[in-house]
Amino acid sequence: MLKPDGYTFIFVALNLIILFLFMRKFLFKPVTNLMEERKSSIEQGLKDADNAKLEATEARKKYDEQIKNIKLDGDKLLNEARARAAREYDEILASAKRDALAIVEKGREEVERERAEMLKQVKQQIAVLAISAATKVVQQNMDSETNKSLVDKFIDEAGVA
Repeated sequence: MLKPDGYTFIFVALNLIILFLFMRKFLFKPVTNLMEERKSSIEQGLKDADNAKLEATEARKKYDEQIKNIKLDGDKLLNEARARAAREYDEILASAKRDALAIVEKGREEVERERAEMLKQVKQQIAVLAISAATKVVQQNMDSETNKSLVDKFIDEAGVA
């Protein structure tokens, strides 16, 4: 077997120190730098993802608000349309009532006119009958009993007419 001596130990230790320094300079630092870059890249990606998530949340809130406003506007337009329809309905109903009242009034006026015409005709007939009765009374030259019966007969005929 090999016997360790003092120089071998020193050379092995020196070789290990030199190997460590080379590895530190050419292996550990690049690997550490690569890991740091990777870490920053991941952190930046997470920050970007968080920002994107916040932007998406804000956009969703904005769109939800717009949808809410659109619904409110739609409800407002619908209510305005209903109110306008109710006003038009009331106006049409009022116009129909006015027209109906005008027709009824016109009918009443027509009935009143016809009534007045009939009364005029009745008065004319009464006048004709009165003249006829007076003529008969004058022509017959009768006593007061006969005159009274003729007047009563005339009144009965006039009342019937």
